[in-house]
Amino acid sequence: MFGYVTPEKPEMKVKEFESYRAMYCGLCKQLKADYGFLPRMLLNYDLVTVALLADGLSGETGSPCRERCIANPLQKRCMQKGTQGLRLAAAGLVLLSWYKLVDDEADETFFKRLAARTLRLLLRRAYKRAAVFYPEIDAELARQTELQQQVEQKQTAFYDEAAEPTGNMTAQILAACAQTPNQERVLRRLGLFLGKILYWLDAAEDYEEDREKHRYNVFVQNGLNKEQAVEQARLQCRLAAGEAARCYNLLELRLNRPILDNIIFLGIPGSIQRAGMPARGARRGGLN
Repeated sequence: MFGYVTPEKPEMKVKEFESYRAMYCGLCKQLKADYGFLPRMLLNYDLVTVALLADGLSGETGSPCRERCIANPLQKRCMQKGTQGLRLAAAGLVLLSWYKLVDDEADETFFKRLAARTLRLLLRRAYKRAAVFYPEIDAELARQTELQQQVEQKQTAFYDEAAEPTGNMTAQILAACAQTPNQERVLRRLGLFLGKILYWLDAAEDYEEDREKHRYNVFVQNGLNKEQAVEQARLQCRLAAGEAARCYNLLELRLNRPILDNIIFLGIPGSIQRAGMPARGARRGGLN
């Protein structure tokens, strides 16, 4: 999973940071409530943005509460509970994780394929439940996973073509946040560009490993070295970020705008600037 669509914490007010952390903790609790203990291990910041966006558009405030956290069982934390945005984000996380494992099982080495197959068996019940809740998302993710495998087999050197399946996956999930048909059109386009940014940043970060293991990477396919790959990733991402920002500005949010503004206008540009950096854990940390 990615972890690039996050806010810039130093630029957040205390109440905004607390609201963001409450949504993050709420997503963890929602995963347990809907899908059991194991899917909580898949928790990812990118899907918090989905919950914030869905609830921001609907205006649903949920039920804030203080509960103990699995990471800090001795300390109660404020967390959000029971919103449709959290339910969508939890299902999206399970479905994305499932199809990532499907892709790994097709493309990776023997031991990684074995690990992916084992994890799929453990996740199967949660996947089936999420697919029942959101069949359209499940069907689109299945189609795009197959298309991604075709793109990689083709060894395309076109940046947009390589990123298109990931963009379409993200578009389908964000479309489920919509309250009106017009919002759905805007959200699909926003999701398309956000997904492409995720793909290019991930490809830049994985450049060296992919090259060494002779795995498909669009930047390697273009004959770029690491420095050139990072610069090309930044270029592609900045173009996409501009389009994503234009789409975002068309949305009429009822809640969560300051946090989402931070993510779109500060967090994503920050991730783009850090393209190619291996410190993925540092990008995910900082909620304590």
